[in-house]
This record gives sequence, structure tokens and C-alpha cells, in this order.
Amino acid sequence: MKRWKSTEGPPPTLHKILIVALTENYIIRQHFEDEMEIRLAKSGADGVKSHMVMPPRNETSEEEILQRIRESPLDAVMVVRPVDIRTQTEETPGSVAYIPSPTYYSFGPYWHWAYRAVYTPGYMKESTIAQVETNIYTSKTEKLIWSGVSDTILQKDMEKDAKNLAKALVKQLKKDGLLPQK
Repeated sequence: MKRWKSTEGPPPTLHKILIVALTENYIIRQHFEDEMEIRLAKSGADGVKSHMVMPPRNETSEEEILQRIRESPLDAVMVVRPVDIRTQTEETPGSVAYIPSPTYYSFGPYWHWAYRAVYTPGYMKESTIAQVETNIYTSKTEKLIWSGVSDTILQKDMEKDAKNLAKALVKQLKKDGLLPQK
């Protein structure tokens, strides 16, 4: 994970974080926000899922949402969004192994059967990789205090993908001193 954190003083310890997954797919948003809430709780912070407390974006203005956030007891807002989806192809070349014959009765058969070739064919593996950007802003001043970009290999299982991303983010936020130390 590539990341940046503000150098304006020590990092704030975040106790209450609004989690906002910006994706058109509501199910993916819900899975990720739910998993992030669970992971933050295990780390001593409260995660607030945006899909539970914020109206759909077309039902309220940006200023109304910002005002609600400023007036809330939140320490920060975490905004997570996919920035790129790409396909990566990995080739594993074939190989040849030579296996000697188990018996040699005379030089003649040995000459022709001494080494038999076993061929293992090569194959191609295609992976879908999502590049995800995470930005954390203070809720009162709206200043960016942490930003990260990570590549996630999608497993075709949304719940597993959400768990992997949430786990990696919480681990990095702990390491960077933004979550409470237990």
C-alpha cells in the first residue's frame, strides 16, 4: 500500500470514523462498510457506516451533508473509492523433466530408454485487480490527514474482497498511529 500522512504535528487518534464507500454497487458498498466497522471495532475505534446514516447522494446537497458531519461527534471521514480496474495476465511456461528408466538389462535398451521426457504444459492465469484510493479527512476542518492507494486482487467473492481490503487498511492505520493503541 502506498500512503501519505499529514506531517502537521502528531497524527490524531481517531475514535469515531464515518466510513463512506463510493461505488455505484450498493451491495459492494454495504459489504465493505460493514466489514470496516467490524475491523475498526476490534481496533478500539467506532466505525459509522454511511449507508445507515446518510441519505442517497441525490436526495441532499453537499453542504447539508458537510454540515451534518461537522455537527456530529465524528473525528474523521474515511472515503474509499475504486480508481482503476485492470486485468493482469501471468504466464507460467511449460517444462520438461527427464526420468531415467527403472531397469537396465543391457546397454541396448538403456541407450534408447535411459531418459524419458515428461512434459508439463504451460498455462495462463488472468487476475482482475482493483486499485482503491482511501482518504481520511478530519470531520471539523475537512483537512486531509491520511491517504493511501492499494491494489486488491479480486477473488469473485465480494465479502472476501471487502474483508481483505478492510484488514489491510486497519493494519496500516494502526501502524501509522491513527487508531487507538490497545
